[in-house]
Formats: sequence, C-alpha cells, structure tokens
Amino acid sequence: MTKSHEPKAADAITDAILAAIVTISADAIVCVDDSQRIIFFNEGAATVFGYTAAEVMGQPLELLIPERFRGSHAKHVESFGKSSVVARRMGERGQISGLRKNGQEFPAEAAISHLGASDPRVFTVVLRDVTERKHAHETQQFLAEAGEILASSLGLEETFRNVARLAVPRLADACIVNVNQDGAFERTAVAHVDEEYGRELERKRQQHPIDASGDHPVAVVLRSLSPLILSAASTGLKADREHPELTDIFNALPSDAIILPLRARDQLLGVLSLYRKHGTYDPGDVFLAEELGRRAAMAMDNARLHELVHVGVRARDDMIGIVAHDLRNPVNAVRMLAGVILDRERDEPLPAEITDYAAVIRQAAEQMDALIRDLLDVTRVEAGRLKVDAIPYNTEELLSDALRTLSPVAAEKSIVLRLNAPDDMPDVLADCERVRQAMSNLVGNAIKFSPEGSEIVVSVTVLQVEVRFSVADRGNGMTSDQLSHAFDRFWQSSRTDRQGAGLGLAIAKGIIEAHGGRIWAESRPGAGSTFYFTLPIAEKVNGTP
Repeated sequence: MTKSHEPKAADAITDAILAAIVTISADAIVCVDDSQRIIFFNEGAATVFGYTAAEVMGQPLELLIPERFRGSHAKHVESFGKSSVVARRMGERGQISGLRKNGQEFPAEAAISHLGASDPRVFTVVLRDVTERKHAHETQQFLAEAGEILASSLGLEETFRNVARLAVPRLADACIVNVNQDGAFERTAVAHVDEEYGRELERKRQQHPIDASGDHPVAVVLRSLSPLILSAASTGLKADREHPELTDIFNALPSDAIILPLRARDQLLGVLSLYRKHGTYDPGDVFLAEELGRRAAMAMDNARLHELVHVGVRARDDMIGIVAHDLRNPVNAVRMLAGVILDRERDEPLPAEITDYAAVIRQAAEQMDALIRDLLDVTRVEAGRLKVDAIPYNTEELLSDALRTLSPVAAEKSIVLRLNAPDDMPDVLADCERVRQAMSNLVGNAIKFSPEGSEIVVSVTVLQVEVRFSVADRGNGMTSDQLSHAFDRFWQSSRTDRQGAGLGLAIAKGIIEAHGGRIWAESRPGAGSTFYFTLPIAEKVNGTP
C-alpha cells in the first residue's frame, strides 16, 4: 500500500515546487481562460503591472494591454488557440507593450502557451519588462552617435552647435551652450524643439550676458564647478531681471533644468544648460546628460586645440614665407659677389687666402639657398600646395641625370654609385625636376650614412602599373623606432653629423605622393637601409596597353 502512494506523493511535491517557482518568479506570469479573463496572476505580474491579484482576477486580459492593441491582440490569442502550435514567442512582427495600473506603457518580451487538451482551455503568458534594457541600449546608441558626430567636427562653431543639437529633443526641449570667451561666458549655441523659434534665440544669443558673481544657475555652476538639477518650484528657476532668458526659452518658465560644467584637462570650457518645458529629469537623464557633457567637453577641447594648431601653422608658414623672401635676396647677392671674385681670379690672380674665403662664402650661400628652398617646399607639402607637372618621361634619362649630379659627391667619400636596372624600361609620369630632387635627397641621405669605400645601389623594378625605385646603402641601419620617424620633418638620427635641417626625406615623401606614388623604407641595425618609391607607368595611366 505504501509503494502505491509514492508516485502521487512525488507528483504533489513537484506540483508544490512548480507552484512556488511560478508564484515568486520575477517575470510576470498570467493565465487566462477561453474568454480571455484572468485566472492566475503571480507576484511578478503584480510588481510589473502594479495591480494586486485580487484587483485583476476575473478581469479581461485587455486591462493589461494598451487600448490601440486590444482588438488585434484578442484575435491573435484566439487564432493561436485554434492552431496546432502549443507555445510561441509574442511580438515577432513588432514590439510588445504592456500597460501599468498608472497608465504608463512599457516595452516587454513575452511568450504564450496553451494546454490544448485541457477543458476548459488555459492560456499562459510569461512576460518580462525590458524597459531598463531598452533604455540602456538607447543610451549606448545615443552616446555612440554623439561621439561620432562630435569627433567629426573640428571647427569650434560647428562643435558648439552640434553639442546643442544633440541634446534636443533626446534630453531637452531647449539647450544653451555658454562658452568661455576670454573669461566671459557668452551664449554661443542654441537649439530648440521649435526650429523657427530656435533660430530666433540663436539671433538673440548674445543678449543676457551671464554675471559670474550673480545667482543665475549658470553663474552658480561656474563657481561651484558642479552640476545643478533644478525645477520651477525651486528658487533656481525664476523669472526676474536676473534671469530674463529663462522665460525667453518657452515664453514661460521651464519645468526642469540640468546645468552642467564642461571641463577638459582641468580647464572650464563652458556650461551646458538643458531645459524641459514639461516633465522632470530622472537619474537616468542626469547620467546621460553628464556623459554627453563629458564628450562635448572633449570635442570642444579638441576643436580649440585644432584651431590653435592651424593658427600656429599659418603663423609659421607666414613667417617662413617672409623670412625666405627677405633672405633670398641677400643670399643671392652674397653668392653672386663671391662668384665675381672667383671669376676675376682667372683674369687677375688674387691672393690664395682671398680665393679660398670666396669659395667658402659661395658654398655657404649655396647651402643657405638650398635650406630656404627646403623650408618653402616642406611648407608647401604640409599645406597640400606642392604642385607637380607630371608628364611621360624617359626613365633611363631621369636616372642618368640624377646620378650624374650625385656621383662627384659620392666620389668625395670613395663611394661607388651602381645602377641596377633592366634594359627596357617604360616611361613614367614624372615632373623631372621634382623627381630629381627626391632622388637627390634619397641618394644624398645614403651617402651621408655610408662608410667610405662602400657601395650604394640604385635599383629599378617594373611592376604592373608602376615602376619601383630603390636606394640601398651599407651604413649602420636604423632601429624600428628610428625607422618610424625617418620621414618626419626636422627629424635627424642621432648618428648624423647634424648636416642639413632634417627636411630631405619629408620633402621626398611629399614629392612622390604628389605624383600618386608610394614611398617607404626598410632597415635593420648593422644591415644598412633601403628606401623605396614608386611612380606610375605613363602608358598604364593613359589607358594604352
């Protein structure tokens, strides 16, 4: 007899466990009968919907559904009951929404099942409130988009306006950005849900300057460097002579405001003010506003630094242009006069000491003129103004001209210049003077680093649509760190004797890239260095086979 009761006892225990799990589940579990009236409502459902079980028992299921979905929802449940499917997810064609007792709608995930063999039939809905998850996703998506938009704007004015536009309407019905302009925090950008009215506010943005010593909310934030969350009921939002623009925003007082300091690198860049016409700010809104403020401050700081860099570059370029123009005339005069002395020496012998000094003076003047040219060229490269007039040019002739000029320089160190090139080379698209300049810089650099009595090999390789040139020396080579800086302007390896200004490789890079070619280097300590560059094949570019 005892054994025959064991299965029933086990079933009872299982049923009790399942009932306890269903009752205390955090998910809402609701059961309805064939007439779609509620017959079970667990504690999770009470928490999610705000009703007690006693309030909803026997009530129609539509009590928990937004009115616009009630008709279609009832038909879907009825159709599901007639199908052979016993369980499925709900909302596969759209988002499921629930309706709380207080009238608030919320997003949800839900699944429905029915016991087809039961009589009467019972439908069970398991529903999960995903408000927080959806809010977190939307927050991350908004911040990612904000970061992308702010990162794309480098101009100061554009950055200020982007900050204001990002806040409306996601965080505010109106947004004002006050920016530090030489110590005065002026209204710099305005955004409003009413675009036309926002443009009017933008036109009046210089009105109502902030008195940093007053009790205006922006002034309070300027002094405290801490966020303020205010409401119309508080003393922080009031319409008086001290705060005239608060009523300008909506022709009435806003209901809530968040005022945030915008700081980057321990500098106060401005203040971000967010206003809502109706409604209040919750902690999630404050968090999102602070995150937007952090990104806005970084973007503003980057835009300001970018502007300072451009101002500095323009000032440097102007200075180089003026110096180069003013120096070239006296330098050319010195070189010319030194040449006159040396030329006169052929007809009328002069003391050796004078001719030696004249030769040194002319050489120094030529070096100064070359340095001036390099400074002008590197300035043009950086500004994107280096122009090349590339035409089809005989590759062999181009190389011969460049190496013929450099051979005497190499001979001074007993260095052999060797050319390794195929017999039949296609023409390349080149501005011959500029390419000779680039080749001269590369070979000259190799001569400087090569030991006496060594060899420099200039090689040519014909590829599909371009010709690759290389200059290989047998010097000490470079470390990976040195190699990464090889084409930087004004950079010189610690192994050099500091000849020149460190502009040759930077100029060569600008020249080759202006031709549409590539330039790079390979090197290892103790194994020498090889510099490569390419030029387009003229026939391939012109479209003829």
